[in-house]
Amino acid sequence: MVHRFLLLLSVAFFFAPLAHAQSSLVAQPLPPEQFAACVKGLAGHTGSAGRPLKRDDFLRIASTAKYDDRVRQSMLVQTGEPTFWWDDIAATTDEQRVAEGREVLAREAELLAKIEQRFGVPREIVVGIYGIETNYGPAAGRIPVLDAAVSLACLRPCSPGAATCGSRERAYAAVRLLRDNKVKPESFVGSWAAAFGRTQFVPDSYEQLAVDMDGDGLADVIGSLPDALASAANHLRRRGGWIAGAPVYIEVKVPAGQQREFTPTGKSIRLTDRAMKVSEWAAMGWQAVGAGGASLPLQAAGDPVVVPFLPVGLPGPAFLVSRNFNTIFRYNNSDRYVMEVAVLANKLAGGPGIVTPWPTDDPGLSRAEVKELQAWLMQRGHALVTADGVMGRNTRDAIEAERARKGLPAGRRVGQRTMRLLMQ
Repeated sequence: MVHRFLLLLSVAFFFAPLAHAQSSLVAQPLPPEQFAACVKGLAGHTGSAGRPLKRDDFLRIASTAKYDDRVRQSMLVQTGEPTFWWDDIAATTDEQRVAEGREVLAREAELLAKIEQRFGVPREIVVGIYGIETNYGPAAGRIPVLDAAVSLACLRPCSPGAATCGSRERAYAAVRLLRDNKVKPESFVGSWAAAFGRTQFVPDSYEQLAVDMDGDGLADVIGSLPDALASAANHLRRRGGWIAGAPVYIEVKVPAGQQREFTPTGKSIRLTDRAMKVSEWAAMGWQAVGAGGASLPLQAAGDPVVVPFLPVGLPGPAFLVSRNFNTIFRYNNSDRYVMEVAVLANKLAGGPGIVTPWPTDDPGLSRAEVKELQAWLMQRGHALVTADGVMGRNTRDAIEAERARKGLPAGRRVGQRTMRLLMQ
């Protein structure tokens, strides 16, 4: 234990200067001269790029990039606006998204059957990713990917002497896609993290994993739904290895005598060192949760190895998750994202989603309810609010003001109960 502590301490000190440098970069917008110097600095490392890239090619294309401060602002929002599990799951797996996903399943049944047969990934999971990433297409982002990738590389610089550097490789890959005419500049737009297309691929992942499913000679994750869905399935198959037939999660009841180790810690609990087969957990008294909360025998096809995962500890929903959880995590490294995709897929397949109540008396809102709230805020004179169903910064600012007017405790959140109190 002492050795491990000293190792962690040395790692913390090693990365402390870099973390400080990054935080200072994010504190203010990058001045034009600093951004230009960063582009030149990136050009000096093209010789170590993961794939061939000439310095002159990089400068020719990257010099057209513009610093986009939305990247920095989004990095700040990630750390500055914490949200609850019950808010995110309620909004991302609401009835509207389930209904629209089932329409995609029906409309693209033949295509999805081919993808499922070729890659071994269930169609509901593929459509779940499509739904969570871009709401089935229209929400792919508006930031030029080249601008986002280069801005991100400058705001998140690599540690000196690093063998690999994700942010730098992403910028290099964005340049190569433009150099090789893999994408059209006018449609090469996406998120602040430089993810683009219907299923949100970052440029370096696109280079490695994109698939030409429609056979036109180009893996087009922007304009081709077959290519986008197949590319997502290929990502799951090749990165982490999808286990065909295994569930991502099984909702479970933890035996009373084993609940002590799952008390809330403020963080998600995923015990990766407790990997056992489903049958072994069943032998220890763990049970599955059925619709309505009924206890069912714990079992799964193929008896996969699973580990406990509790998003908020007990009391609260508890799960046993398979390697497929880790595989989706590699698509987007967030436990919450994995569960959003998996719960949506469960509902698309006719399942109940998460059955066990969250430990709150103020559950989250659906997007329809958020829109209702936003319309009310607009009537109250909050001109910056838009009724789009997204709980963004302007909506939270307005909520904060209205809670103060109403005499409610200070906060920037509204759930089912507080929405009624606010609007009554």
